[in-house]
Amino acid sequence: MIKLRFDGQEILVKMDNSTSAKSFLALLPLKVKAEDYAGKEKIFSIPRRLETGAGDGANYNPQIGDLFYFSPWGNIGIFYDKQPPYNGLIRLGILQGADSVSKLKAQKSDFELEILRAE
Repeated sequence: MIKLRFDGQEILVKMDNSTSAKSFLALLPLKVKAEDYAGKEKIFSIPRRLETGAGDGANYNPQIGDLFYFSPWGNIGIFYDKQPPYNGLIRLGILQGADSVSKLKAQKSDFELEILRAE
């Protein structure tokens, strides 16, 4: 599990057990600038590209609340609206809590996001 902290709020994310997710965990803790993209997701840059495993991203059907890696650009995002499958998307984990997606969606401008391992 990891925590996303922003604007006095906190969201827990249950991480997958994939090579990509483990590679992301190795970068923590992080402080990043998150921004809205296409009215469907919040995205942010990371210091380096993630390692990916052979099955990471295979047959991935994106869902609202997914934390994902977009391998063509090397960035991370969180879906808050439905997105079609796209080659290069790799799920890293899923947001926990009934209001977690609405908290992220409510952020209308760029915001600072702190990402750390949950204790």
